[in-house]
Amino acid sequence: MNDKRILILDYSVDKIEADAIARWLPVDAEVSILFIDTEESFSDNLLEDDFTHVIHSGSSLSITEEAPFTEKAVKFIREARDHGIAQFGICYGHQLVCLAFVGGNSVRSSPKGLEVGWGRVTFTEHARKLFCVDAKETIWQSHFDEVTEMPEGSILLATNSHSEIQAYINREQKIIGTQFHPEFDKESGDKNFLDEREMLERNNFDVDEIVGKSPTIDAGNIFFGYFHDEF
Repeated sequence: MNDKRILILDYSVDKIEADAIARWLPVDAEVSILFIDTEESFSDNLLEDDFTHVIHSGSSLSITEEAPFTEKAVKFIREARDHGIAQFGICYGHQLVCLAFVGGNSVRSSPKGLEVGWGRVTFTEHARKLFCVDAKETIWQSHFDEVTEMPEGSILLATNSHSEIQAYINREQKIIGTQFHPEFDKESGDKNFLDEREMLERNNFDVDEIVGKSPTIDAGNIFFGYFHDEF
């Protein structure tokens, strides 16, 4: 029997992240989902539920603007770390974790604007050994904001020309953070781009060109598998 108790904190405004993430988790793990949009929605007693792993989702919210739940989220992230709970932050969640551990100087709106599409990232030698990936891979991207400083003791896993910190790991604090979104495969990723066609075209992106590209790795199995197997 799987003794992992995994909590997905879904910060997405349209509540699409939880299902996209949950399908990559072990079928015999106990998975709980909490949608976070207000201060009240962030329970004060989450640590009493003995979760072994927490996943902080992406969101269309900007990390540069304080949300109603930001203070509670920061407090929970720090306390979860202190209780030895493994945490995985994706895009907004990745930025939120760094905000909690490093401070407001660690996140910003990207000076290069929106990064979106099936984007190329360069994996470090450390990441290539951990995940058996090539030096350059293509993964789902959609973000305006970025991380500029990792928690102390972290190791860079991936980078690209848009955002220097595309992914990192911190074994001591049991943290993985990715700017890219491993939860989206070709089918679900393209659907999201097509659903967002109007917004993307306003930002001068060619949606048909975007969906003409594809991921080069099975990112969901690779990153979520590593998270729940190794932490």
